[in-house]
Order: sequence, then structure tokens, then C-alpha cells
Amino acid sequence: MIPLKPNQFLSNVRAGRVEHCYVFGNHATPRLVDFVSGSGLFETLWFDLEHFDIPTDQLAVLNLVARAHPVTTLARFHATNYQAVQRVLETGIGGIMCAMVESGAEAAQIVRWAKFNNPHPADGETIGQRGWNGGGIDACYGTIPAADYVAYQNRETAILCQVETELGLSKVDEIIATPGVNGIFFGPGDYAHRIGKLGQIGHDDVLAAMKRVDEACKRHGKFWGTLGIGRDHYQKVRALGASLICPGGDVRTMNLGLKELVKSFQDLK
Repeated sequence: MIPLKPNQFLSNVRAGRVEHCYVFGNHATPRLVDFVSGSGLFETLWFDLEHFDIPTDQLAVLNLVARAHPVTTLARFHATNYQAVQRVLETGIGGIMCAMVESGAEAAQIVRWAKFNNPHPADGETIGQRGWNGGGIDACYGTIPAADYVAYQNRETAILCQVETELGLSKVDEIIATPGVNGIFFGPGDYAHRIGKLGQIGHDDVLAAMKRVDEACKRHGKFWGTLGIGRDHYQKVRALGASLICPGGDVRTMNLGLKELVKSFQDLK
């Protein structure tokens, strides 16, 4: 039987560590996942299913590649129905990042879809109504006893709700207080867009919103994350208390890499 490993991402943030996340979207390929995972520079990988068409079978392959390395995987998508949540979880993903959550009721529904109804829950374990399939990747193809599988999934699969609108921010306390929600991921791009500050993710009003998220998470003993684009912005969000910080991913790496590459010749006559 394949041993079940603790969710290293959850362990790290609960221990007070800052976790760094690399996002895959335009170029979510097995070789790039293997390359980034093998670099040892990132502890968490984020697959962006919200903005990019990454089918479930492809997500499963990407996740299987990542599992050969000491990294945790997250999938970001709009969790609007039970089947979408279930299929993503059955790829063996380490956690889900649910876009555009705007109320505690939405968060509670996601938790119900994501958690099993464990007949013997541990103290503090949140249960739900997730559909049963003990033969998928996340259950190591039926080799894990049912009770162990259910307990592990309920305990070790991370659930993050994205707050990225004014309405979501006004409901941040009830969202983060929802049993089973582990943390908040604040979306500065969408939030800045919504308040008329398009592209200004470092604007004072956006940073003030992050502070509200930080305060809410501290009140409920949970964590939050966000983007940290560039050294100055990264330092600001870290100072605000973010535990999960994404400095960018495949497209940003390509843009920065091209600029670095042309330095070899662009100033030569």
C-alpha cells in the first residue's frame, strides 16, 4: 500500500512558515512541472483551471508528475457544482482554491462537496457529503482502507476560498469562519479591477483590503495568501501577514527570461 503523506503545505503554514507558490496556466505541461518541482525553489504549485482549459485528465497527469517531488499541488477553479469539485479532488490534488467566493453560505457549500461523511470523525474534523469513489488517484487506486482514505482526505486536503470582490471582502469573517475552510487567497488583480484601480495591485486601497483579510484570519486562527509580484510588492504583502505568496509563474518567468537572454547581445554594435 502506498503510504499517505501529510499535506506539507498545511503543515508549513500552521507552523508559521511562509510558503512560496508557482502558478501554471498557459504552459501547464508535464515537463515544465517536473522542471519547476525539481528546482527546489517552490514548495507549492498552483494549477489555474479558472482562466485556462486544463482538463481533468491532464490535471491528473500534472499532479502525478508533481507527486514525484516534495511539493504540494493546488487547483484554482470556480467551484460552482459538486461534480467539478469531486473530479478535481480525485486527481490527487493537495488542495483547492475556489474563485470568487462571496459569502459564508458559498464556502459552506464547497466544504460539503469536498468533505466525506466520516461516520467516526476525529475531534475537530469537518465532514460533508462528498461522493464516494475509493478507486481513484487520491485513494491510491483502491489500495487504502476506506476509513483511512476518508479520514485522510477530510484532514489533509486544503480548502482555500478566494476573496476578490468588495462583497467578498465584506463577508470575509463569515467565509474564513466556515468550518473546513483552511484559509483565504486574496485576489488583488480582480479586487483592484472591481474598485476602479485596474492593474494597480499595490495600490493603498488594495493593501488596505489585504489588511482586513489578515485581521479576519487572525481572529479565526487561520491563514491567508496572495500574489507578491516584484520584490517591493512581495515585501509589502509579507509584512501584512501573508503565509502563501505567489510571485508569478510560467508567463512571468518567460517574460523575465527573454529580457535576461537578450542582454547577451542587445547593446553590442
